[in-house]
Amino acid sequence: MDPVALVTGGSSGIGRSLVEHLAGDYHVVTVARRIDRMRDLYADEPAVTPYELDLSDTAAVVSTMRALVEEYGHVPYVINNAGVNPTAPTTEVTAEDLEHAMQVNAFAPVYVMRELLPAMREHGFGRIVNVTSGAAIDCPPGAGPYSASKAALNVFTATAAREHADEDVRINLMSPGPCRTEMAPEGRLDPSVCHPTVDYLLDLDADGPTGRFFWLGHEVPLFPDLGDIAWEEADPGEKLERVL
Repeated sequence: MDPVALVTGGSSGIGRSLVEHLAGDYHVVTVARRIDRMRDLYADEPAVTPYELDLSDTAAVVSTMRALVEEYGHVPYVINNAGVNPTAPTTEVTAEDLEHAMQVNAFAPVYVMRELLPAMREHGFGRIVNVTSGAAIDCPPGAGPYSASKAALNVFTATAAREHADEDVRINLMSPGPCRTEMAPEGRLDPSVCHPTVDYLLDLDADGPTGRFFWLGHEVPLFPDLGDIAWEEADPGEKLERVL
């Protein structure tokens, strides 16, 4: 069998585009709520296996990942792509929208990593691409829940990457750009625009970048250059501007 690649959110948009792009080079396991739609989409593609999964259900995410480990032993390639985009100004945001955005966009990818990283370590190989957004940096008005959830994903990704920096496990972020999807029907770009960046991140060598942010073939600085600041020593270094 070809190496196994997991793609979340394979029923439409960027996820569907990635599943179709990767099938053949990989055996693609894809998860989404709309299982009947995925069965129709991939009925003639033996290299794709769809599973039903609601990523807002923590217990279901964990049990499905454990089932995949039981089935395949090692899932070496992972693309955490599924996402939701509730919009509302901060004064009108609901608890339901905020919690749903955090659960699907940030927490579910963390649980996926938590369940699949041990086998990656055991087998000495893993490549994870977490799909983020420039909104986590740009912070557009009305997009607080979405932007915050992607910022949380960025932090978890950078942290996991540092925890596995000495292993052949590369964990990175990829923003697909303003693609046309069900979530963003006015997007300017076709979802296929992100294929080269995903290919690059899945094909990284053992000494390739990890804990970094890539967008349309470019690397985006994830954190500001703070010079010689030392947080734990309460030493601001020479670069920060004193204001009091």
